[in-house]
Amino acid sequence: MKSVFVKRLIFSQNSKAELINRLGLADFSSSSGEGVHILDNSENCISCHFLFEKVYSQSTYNIATEEFEQIEFKRVECIPFFVDLEQETLDIIGNKTQAARVIEFFGKITKYQVGIEDVQINLLKLLQNCSLNGILFNISKVKIAEYSFFDNIVGDCSLNLFGYPKALDIVKKYEHQITNVTISISMEDTYSVAFYKSGAVAIYKDADSIDIEIIRLLKQGL
Repeated sequence: MKSVFVKRLIFSQNSKAELINRLGLADFSSSSGEGVHILDNSENCISCHFLFEKVYSQSTYNIATEEFEQIEFKRVECIPFFVDLEQETLDIIGNKTQAARVIEFFGKITKYQVGIEDVQINLLKLLQNCSLNGILFNISKVKIAEYSFFDNIVGDCSLNLFGYPKALDIVKKYEHQITNVTISISMEDTYSVAFYKSGAVAIYKDADSIDIEIIRLLKQGL
């Protein structure tokens, strides 16, 4: 499972071209300990890996001294991201800390000339657009907070709605009480996607299996 963070990019007159240029010059180097590896650069999207060195320490036993000692070593970590020039978004695959690291790097290489804003995917808007465009989806699980059961008994509940024909009606009815919705979306591949009340979105795939097309589909909910 990987989280996807979508950020709106706010470009000035020349900053889009400047961003493309600066990304091309931001290769990873051991001296800086960070940088970008561009996987694909098309007219509408730049697919990248943000690379950075991270220092780890490990306790090991030294036979010669008969003592434990700490050994430090470096490892290059990788955070996949897309610069979607068509929809003007920065799409990061990782956790909150990793997303913040990519955003910080963007600020440095653009000298903060490109604005970055938070956006949130609206699940109902996304599902409506999926229906209009003939994209198949299935709502499988819904978690509802403060659900009223009977005799004024209120609690949290989790509903398994896979195959239930009125699942979308349930989502609409309890929209403001839902804490978590899991849906499956069928494209060339099938993706299981979880939406959280906090705005977080998680795709149950390896990072290498998440491409710009599924992320663009999710952004139909913006």
